Amino acid sequence: MLESIHFKGYTLIMYAKRKNIVNSVGYLLKSFPSVVLLGARQVGKSTLLRRCLPEADYFDLEVESDWNRVSSDPHLLFNELKGPFVFDEAQLSPKLFKALRVEIDKDRKTNGRFLLSGSSSPELLKNITETLAGRCAILEIGTFDWSESGQKEQSKFFENLASIDDLLKLKPIHTHSELLDYCLYGGYPDPFLKRSDKNYYDIWYKDYIKSYVERDIRALFPTLNLDAYKRFIKMMATATGEIINASNFARSLDVSQPTVKKYLEIIEGTFLWRKLAPYDKVLKKRVVKMPRGHLRDTGLTNYFLNIYSTSDLKAHHLFGRIWEGFITEQILKNLENSLIRHKAYFYRTNNQAEIDLILEGRFGIIPIEIKSGSTTSKGQLKTLSNFIKENKCPFGIVINNGTEIFKISDSIIQIPAIFI
Repeated sequence: MLESIHFKGYTLIMYAKRKNIVNSVGYLLKSFPSVVLLGARQVGKSTLLRRCLPEADYFDLEVESDWNRVSSDPHLLFNELKGPFVFDEAQLSPKLFKALRVEIDKDRKTNGRFLLSGSSSPELLKNITETLAGRCAILEIGTFDWSESGQKEQSKFFENLASIDDLLKLKPIHTHSELLDYCLYGGYPDPFLKRSDKNYYDIWYKDYIKSYVERDIRALFPTLNLDAYKRFIKMMATATGEIINASNFARSLDVSQPTVKKYLEIIEGTFLWRKLAPYDKVLKKRVVKMPRGHLRDTGLTNYFLNIYSTSDLKAHHLFGRIWEGFITEQILKNLENSLIRHKAYFYRTNNQAEIDLILEGRFGIIPIEIKSGSTTSKGQLKTLSNFIKENKCPFGIVINNGTEIFKISDSIIQIPAIFI
């Protein structure tokens, strides 16, 4: 189902599967002269560009004729056409950014004139931060979140994070079997929508990794050892939820620690890996200072781990960590899509006391424990309870695979994943 909203003579198409993102893009276009959508390849950025501003002058810079026209004289382009303008894969034309700055500065009061997309690269981020600083808003686009996958309304969980009373009123949105499917297949639009064709699913992920490494990474980092980097990506699938120790990876790959640190920067900067920083603001505790994380899309994780069914997934020895990464990523994607400002951490002391996710924002500091089981006892939540008291958190959350929302204690609420 499509519906449209209008502003400043532009038409924004509200596509059901990505309605929340399109709403956010619309808000940003009203507020800034230019908006940049960043994300990994094949997450649907090009489709979003066309659906957000279907009447705009559209240029795909991976198409040679469009690239030539934009790169030869962008100022002439702006004079010839009325706009608004959409530039897909904008990082391919560095000259464009200087022209955008000049064009925007001619009329700083008019917003919503330029919508761009880009796959991450050092040159792209440099152009945005140095050339368009203060002139653009950046929105990170991930793979489908679970409401998009199921074509359902977004949960009220995200807008009610500040209120435990409102969280207690949430209604279930998904079934457990649906969530297992979302976790198994991941959220890249193309393979998810064709997930019933198992051969296509396998071929797609194989080609995706090949294209990502041999085209994108080769172009961005021509001196990189691509074979070692491919092995590194696969290792990151098995390391989901683990503390990242560069020396261990270096020994396994037979490369130096600086090389591994470079690999980590690349895989995070190209939106395949989510790095969680350690929460180290607790003065009375000695905490682990190294980061941890997960591959952002569980479909990719499961591809590397040869997990082909929900039965395989639940039986896998890494299921708990895969599920934790899945829930964490869904929460962070929904917060990003809704423009809810936040910071995300994990917490682990030297004595192995651990909390899976710490959210920090206007809603306060909220610690979240993620469990793959259906029940959680008070005895399992000692670390969570202590953290809430020591940091004066409004409350803490346990997300598990139960069926009911209720208070486990005065300061801890259980919210099953089917409600989020």
